[in-house]
Amino acid sequence: MSFFKSGLSARLVVINSLGLLGFFAGILVLGQTRESLTDAYTQSLEVQAQIIAEALGESAGDETGAGDIINPDESNEDTVQAGQIMAPRLNAELTEQILRRIIKPTLNRARVYDRQRQLVIDSDVLLHSAAVISRDLPPPSSQTQKENSPALNLTPPDANKGSRDEALLGAINIAMQGEMRASAQRTPNGDDIVMVAVPVQHYRAIIGVLLLTSPPGEIDRLVAAERTFLAKVFLVVLSVTLVLSFALAGTITMPVRRLATAIQAFQASGGPLPAPSTVPDFSNRQDEIGDLSLALRDMLNRLMNRLDTIENFAADVAHELKNPLASINSAVQSLAATSDDVARQELMGILQADILRMNRLITDISEASRLDAELGRAAAENFDLSDLLKQMIPLVNSDIQLKIKTKVSINAQKDRIAQIIRNLLDNALSFSPAQDITVRLDSDRTGIFVHVDDAGPGLPDGVEQKIFDRFYTDRPDGHDLHSGLGLSISQQIARAHGGNLTARNRINAYGSRFTLFLPHQGK
Repeated sequence: MSFFKSGLSARLVVINSLGLLGFFAGILVLGQTRESLTDAYTQSLEVQAQIIAEALGESAGDETGAGDIINPDESNEDTVQAGQIMAPRLNAELTEQILRRIIKPTLNRARVYDRQRQLVIDSDVLLHSAAVISRDLPPPSSQTQKENSPALNLTPPDANKGSRDEALLGAINIAMQGEMRASAQRTPNGDDIVMVAVPVQHYRAIIGVLLLTSPPGEIDRLVAAERTFLAKVFLVVLSVTLVLSFALAGTITMPVRRLATAIQAFQASGGPLPAPSTVPDFSNRQDEIGDLSLALRDMLNRLMNRLDTIENFAADVAHELKNPLASINSAVQSLAATSDDVARQELMGILQADILRMNRLITDISEASRLDAELGRAAAENFDLSDLLKQMIPLVNSDIQLKIKTKVSINAQKDRIAQIIRNLLDNALSFSPAQDITVRLDSDRTGIFVHVDDAGPGLPDGVEQKIFDRFYTDRPDGHDLHSGLGLSISQQIARAHGGNLTARNRINAYGSRFTLFLPHQGK
């Protein structure tokens, strides 16, 4: 039920179905219309009538002594001999055999007329009886006589037969003049028929007329058959389209619904958050759904890591604040209990130092907590890193040595890069005199390197990565004002710029080396 309630599934099915409906509607409108079917059927009937007429003409007798006299005016001048031509008559027996063989397999009606317009054979009677019929053709009206055969002088047909008989007579008269005539007529029952009149010729002499008509309602049957066929094709294609549409909707909506359900579980969770692994993994799909699945899982992993970091950060903050608070509490209690001025002065110094330490700690905590947001909002700029080092080092301590191999430009947040340099210099000054500190600027094809070397005791084994953790400090006495967040903040800034901050002991020398790496393109 949830599948059928999906708006996306409904849209896919409806759009595909509407497209299919439009396609078949276009076929019905632009395809075989009634007129085009009538034209095609008429052409087919014309070809059939011509074949039958040629067969009938060839079957006529060849004796020129017995036949009808053809008026020279009705003949070609090349065939006129002594003013008269004897044309053979239709062979009734052969005509009957030909019609039986050709017309019987079809539903068409064939009627053969001789030169005197008399009906010789009618296939409707022929197929039910072996008798050969012969009856006079009703004479045409005066209008038909005027338009189609001026040489004939026949009386009008019966009034009951009307325009249909007039059209039949007109077609026969035109065929007697050597032309084929095709037309569409409507029966009294409202059925359409196609009528073709073809002259039957023996060589160049016209010896009769073949009138071939389609069964009543044949055009309607063809139209209905075509539409029935199209309807069947439409139903089959529609069924396939619906199945494919539901299958396509299922491959899209069901994974999306599962992903949405997993995300909603995170929102509705009142206890421990579900693991990111509960989000379905569709990465093997190699499509947008797979990309969405990977993006959501990655986002949730980062969210969980961020939550873990916040929890750890909060615990570290609480721990770091407890130390100066405990010292302040002890100093206050001792201050109230002693009356010695010297002791009171020492306790006041402890209180001031702890207050300064807490102030620095709170400042660094505030800086660390909003660092991510500020890194995302601040814009990068192009600047010369060597010029920045030349400006900063004298402000920190003029005894620090600076060695620049080449001038390099970088696209980064200038204030944040300066903050990293300042933290590295402060860290070095905690362990080494200023004159023993050296800053080197170098670059290669991979990126830019800023090395800060000191001559201190070096790094204890195993702390090369730990020193970048929050609140970690290994400074000697006298540097209690440092919160232990400086290197952690510097590492966070470096990684936000696509770089990294590393630490190791110097080779063949005392002290340690901190290296800032930044790619050439900055962020």
